[in-house]
Amino acid sequence: MLNTIKSTAPKIGEATEDPVSMLLGCHERIRHFVGLAIRLASAQGILDSEIVSIAEKLHRYFTVALPLHEADENASLHPRLRAAVPEGELVGRAADAMVEQHLSIDEIVERLVLLWKLLKSNPTIHAELAPDLQQLSSALQQMLDSHLKLEEESIFPAMRKYLTEAQLVMIGREMQERRQE
Repeated sequence: MLNTIKSTAPKIGEATEDPVSMLLGCHERIRHFVGLAIRLASAQGILDSEIVSIAEKLHRYFTVALPLHEADENASLHPRLRAAVPEGELVGRAADAMVEQHLSIDEIVERLVLLWKLLKSNPTIHAELAPDLQQLSSALQQMLDSHLKLEEESIFPAMRKYLTEAQLVMIGREMQERRQE
């Protein structure tokens, strides 16, 4: 049974957090939901109501919250960091790679979202969809492991090194505004 699968995500941080802490909080939630997708894909003897509930949570997270996180990085962080990093620094290329990787991640998420949508309306097909869910969830996990590592080891330290306090405040404000729309 999936009674052991926890589907409660970590909470969104305080508005007073700096943007690096806020982004790290997003990463914690990304890891939580990818883990939930993996567990749903491989679950056996699962109740239809549990399938629907978890599929709804996954669908919502990956169609609402993840796009907000990507917008934070693509629209608020990337242009400022790219402009602040001296020419020739590797972190500039890492920032570009971050944005490019979002496209590949989104392709896998798009396919998973379709499967979760099917499960929300017809949970009895879980066993039939399980192989695709497992393959795509595993691929997503591998891609995100690499992506999050890049950001945590290169991008986030560079934010503190190259961006001014005013730029960091602006990024944080834009992140909060996206979540209030």
